[in-house]
Amino acid sequence: MKKKFYFLICIFIFAVSIIALIFFNLENNLNNPNKVIENLYKAIEKAEEKGEYRCCIEPPCTMCYLGKWKFEKGTCYCDDAILEGRDEDVCPECKKGLEEGLCKSGKICELNEKIYG
Repeated sequence: MKKKFYFLICIFIFAVSIIALIFFNLENNLNNPNKVIENLYKAIEKAEEKGEYRCCIEPPCTMCYLGKWKFEKGTCYCDDAILEGRDEDVCPECKKGLEEGLCKSGKICELNEKIYG
């Protein structure tokens, strides 16, 4: 009976330790700004792969992804807006990036060169 009791205590301590480690890692990731940004760019990468995120700068803007602009949260169509001549639909983050020369797509870069020299 004593062996069973000690075995159960060891299992309990082991389980609590595992849960504590998992919780600590999750908490640590949420409070680490670098980890948050890294996860944000991973999410943007996945949206790009699905064709839902067509940003014109590199690194891509985060404003559109976070839903802080005209497009649906998790999407970016600034690239399309520029190609269609809808400059008013290009987010401020992309406009600033283009001014700084962060252009990433061929046709957009050509148009950008004409606009910003």
